[in-house]
Amino acid sequence: MSKRKASRKVLKSLKIDSLIGWLQVKFTRFTEYRAKNRSVQLVDALLSGFAMFSLKDPSLLFFNNSCTERGSNLKNVYKINKVPSDSGMRTILDKVEISDFKSIFRGLVAKLRQAGVWKEYEYYQGHIICSIDGVHHFSSERVHCEQCLVYEKKNGQKEYRHYMLSGSIVHPDKKEVMPVVHEPIVKQDGSEKNDCERSAAKRLLPQLRQQFKSENIAVVEDAIGANGPHIRAIQKEGFRFVIGVKPDGNKYLFELMERLEAQGDIHHHEIEKNGLLHRFRYANDLPLNSDNRDVRVNFLEYWQEDPTGKKRGRHFSWITDFKLTKVSVYPVMRMGRSRWKIENETFNTLKNQGYNFEHNYGHGNNSLCTVLALLMMLAFWVDQIQQGWNEFFKAAWDKAQTKVALWEKVRGKFNEFVVASMEVIYLLIIGRIKVKYEYYEDSG
Repeated sequence: MSKRKASRKVLKSLKIDSLIGWLQVKFTRFTEYRAKNRSVQLVDALLSGFAMFSLKDPSLLFFNNSCTERGSNLKNVYKINKVPSDSGMRTILDKVEISDFKSIFRGLVAKLRQAGVWKEYEYYQGHIICSIDGVHHFSSERVHCEQCLVYEKKNGQKEYRHYMLSGSIVHPDKKEVMPVVHEPIVKQDGSEKNDCERSAAKRLLPQLRQQFKSENIAVVEDAIGANGPHIRAIQKEGFRFVIGVKPDGNKYLFELMERLEAQGDIHHHEIEKNGLLHRFRYANDLPLNSDNRDVRVNFLEYWQEDPTGKKRGRHFSWITDFKLTKVSVYPVMRMGRSRWKIENETFNTLKNQGYNFEHNYGHGNNSLCTVLALLMMLAFWVDQIQQGWNEFFKAAWDKAQTKVALWEKVRGKFNEFVVASMEVIYLLIIGRIKVKYEYYEDSG
């Protein structure tokens, strides 16, 4: 096989229809906990949940009520043989093993590696940036389960929440983010205490290394990660890091920087780039704090200024294990600032661009809430892959102008026409396929 044909074959494997077929196979391997005389297969319930988020339906009830008009397409496009009712889907998915999803996310990472995508995401010194942050995807003052985190509000009312710690591969120059790893932040079995991001990170980091065994990974995080145990956990997996720091939480470092400044032992550098002034203050090989003197970090402080006054100034601070020099401060700064992509391009996209992330699709008594969140993340990741490497998707998005409008057009075509694939939907939207209507008079 020629290189061109091989490249086309690998690229085709990233198209949405190929990925849905791949998901169907992976879902058949999930642990089936029910008796053999079941009316709906687990794979159909999982594919139905994925289809609901892929189509951006606002609720399980809406998805279920639309099944009659969509019947052929749900089978043709999403490979669903029998769609469960909304209550049936909740019941079936409520006991799905969360650990079964790990093979899905590992498999997608492997697919993107084969397609050469991770090479495209290499940045400073060949490192791929993974932005890690937590997000809550369920909250209620009434509905709760044994895994819910419990918070007391200012009015004394208890609120029950589900959180998830997520890691997305990002690049300073790319819009597409790849949500590669997720760890539920839930109350652990037999524990009376809430779980937290730090504990979840201990479980997430080894998973990230298992996914990226050969790649160089740089973890970027906010100030909650600027502590000795967490940095040791990052280093244990062989990762590099760029972590935000703040004067309140890292008082020792900021005071040390001021003492070094007074002694003349601090480096300064500034450059003009893209019409902006970038000023840096940095020092290498500092102890993290008085309790973790063995954890050595490099400190970078950054100011962005617009000489025209049109853009407001920005100020950030980070610790890192990348050596800071006049050459490295700019790319390290961009790595640190790329942390926001997990909020802007991942969480905010899920909340504001049609995915209904903050809508409660269901809580359940066991794992339903987390299963639905993971299915939504899968649908989002498949969309991000289409956004980056599917020319028909990009053309349809360009025609619709906004993501929300695109999802409306996809649902409209999906409901109106019987199609063989999602690619046909994109082609209908961009006008590459025309539909001819003919009207016949009833002669009877």
